[in-house]
Amino acid sequence: MNIVAPVRLFFALWPEPGLQASFYAVGQKLYRRCGGSRTRRENIHLTLAFLGAVEADQMQCITGVADQIALPAFDILFNRLGWWHRNQVAWAAADETPRPLIDLVKQLQLGLRAVGFKFDERRFQAHVTLLRKANCPQGLIDSPPIVWNAKDFVLVRSTLHEGGSHYAIVQRWPLQQTAD
Repeated sequence: MNIVAPVRLFFALWPEPGLQASFYAVGQKLYRRCGGSRTRRENIHLTLAFLGAVEADQMQCITGVADQIALPAFDILFNRLGWWHRNQVAWAAADETPRPLIDLVKQLQLGLRAVGFKFDERRFQAHVTLLRKANCPQGLIDSPPIVWNAKDFVLVRSTLHEGGSHYAIVQRWPLQQTAD
């Protein structure tokens, strides 16, 4: 992809359409309880590293960092729903973050720091945003667990439109499949 002006980019795990539909269905149920605005089905993802505005001359460095990552594919069991009162976000998460996911985030951040990117020092909280501007003080719904088999990670371009953000996958990197 040729980038000529700064664009907003982030690395993410991107679910297959069936998995996006599962998360979206949970979001619809949460919406009935908490209100707010639902994440559009096609935008459902798990952010690994947000880069912000990126200049064209940084693209080779960014993709070079991702090219160096060699980690196994892994499963994430999303078995918990939550709500952050402060920023009014309702989300799905795992009780336990898989080690390969933690390693993936660490390797991305270390490599990207080496080429000039900065990240918050907050602990990584793997979650899928289901609602924004939500108000869930009366509690959340029960939901069956969702299993996500993460087979790759992606670089995503974010553009703002009147109806919200639009995301487009710029490039994809496979995670290593293990023999059963």
